[in-house]
Amino acid sequence: MSCIVSGIATSRAVGEGDVFFDAWMTSWMFSWAAAFPTVLIAAPLVRRIVARLTAAP
Repeated sequence: MSCIVSGIATSRAVGEGDVFFDAWMTSWMFSWAAAFPTVLIAAPLVRRIVARLTAAP
């Protein structure tokens, strides 16, 4: 997911030229490094919230 999002954002920022692939891989590395720990922290919290919202009374 972070690969696709960073690819679209990089394409919009630098265009589809010679520097696109290098810029995309660099931006993907940084976005993955931010997204992975965020998911590890947020996922348990979101699961608990959803479980409480969907629990039978």
